[in-house]
Amino acid sequence: MNAIYSQPIMLMQETAGDLPLALRQLPAVRHSYHRGAVVYRVEQPADSVYLVLNGRVRLTRVAGDGRESVLHVLRGGEVFGEVAALEGKQRQEQASALDDLTVAAWPAAEVHRRAQQTPQLAAWFSSLLARRLQEAHDRIETLSFDPIPKRLARTILRHAQRFGTVLQDGRIRALPMTHEALAQEVATSREIITHHMNHFRARGLLNYSRKAIEVAPDRLASVLG
Repeated sequence: MNAIYSQPIMLMQETAGDLPLALRQLPAVRHSYHRGAVVYRVEQPADSVYLVLNGRVRLTRVAGDGRESVLHVLRGGEVFGEVAALEGKQRQEQASALDDLTVAAWPAAEVHRRAQQTPQLAAWFSSLLARRLQEAHDRIETLSFDPIPKRLARTILRHAQRFGTVLQDGRIRALPMTHEALAQEVATSREIITHHMNHFRARGLLNYSRKAIEVAPDRLASVLG
């Protein structure tokens, strides 16, 4: 366990997004992680289902040479680790903290039991899995057919819309992503990402620093045309 802090909690007193009541009522343990810490690794036992309380978590597939391909980046109120846990299998992806991260963890066996007993919870998990599958299909399509600038613009827009705050002038400010993290999402090298990010900034499509990224969404969307 890489958590720096753990505490039993009841999610009835937590911000739990649109979670079904059957999950919110299930006792959980809150874990805190420093940025960059691993929540779980590939092939570890799938003994827990997680909810992001604060921060962002990144789910990746890890190749034999150590390279990572990003599957999803999730925010507060979103569940992860459910597929392998509900099937009783080992993890097929790695989960790591993109920021300082706090999650709630439920025992996978208890989640599985409640899903079998509660049709609404089973339907909720089915909807979640369908949504994740559609996201995976969309990602495969853009990686297969789009050039790198379009893939990068799409990734940044998705990140800004999911994690950002709209400013008065219409720009969106969000937490930054490193060029290495963007390279993993876009499936290219960090050097190529740096080249295109500098080009986007020179065109006034975005601006970025170590503290934030600010995006002009309409202008950046023009790259997708």
